Amino acid sequence: MNFFISIFFYAIIPLMKNTNIDFKEIDSYIKSEFRYEIRESSSTIKEPILDYAAINDYISSTDDLLQKKIRQIIQSKNLDEVKLYKKANVDRKLFSKIRTLPDYHPNKNTLVKLCLAMNLGIEESESLLKTAGYSLSKSVRQDLLLRYCFCHKIFDVITVNEILDHYGEKII
Repeated sequence: MNFFISIFFYAIIPLMKNTNIDFKEIDSYIKSEFRYEIRESSSTIKEPILDYAAINDYISSTDDLLQKKIRQIIQSKNLDEVKLYKKANVDRKLFSKIRTLPDYHPNKNTLVKLCLAMNLGIEESESLLKTAGYSLSKSVRQDLLLRYCFCHKIFDVITVNEILDHYGEKII
């Protein structure tokens, strides 16, 4: 190894010095050829004019209200609400909040339990979860197990929890 280092210092370095690189000339070339512009902006940044009425119209015009979707599913499947929240293992007061308060945002597990209790398939469940801003990810093991249950029509919350627990995931 020392042999190669010696060759480098005694043979290669002197050759490099003899190439006579003119760094001043390179610097001069860069300075003369390099172009950049500093633009002066005559316009000023203006504060946006907020149209709160338009924002309110946009927000209220959405058809994807969670409460509306749940109501539609219950009506289309002719489900009894009392049996539904009991099957989902959801408290009556919580179910009432979900059904009646537009600003109430239930957690993902509560919605998953309602999807199971309503015997929803994977597409319907994902649609309902999406309405609340949730999803069943294919990269999260708990979500994969839940997807499996929906696809294989395993709708009993206790059975789903047994499956989740068996795989070391948090129960819903």
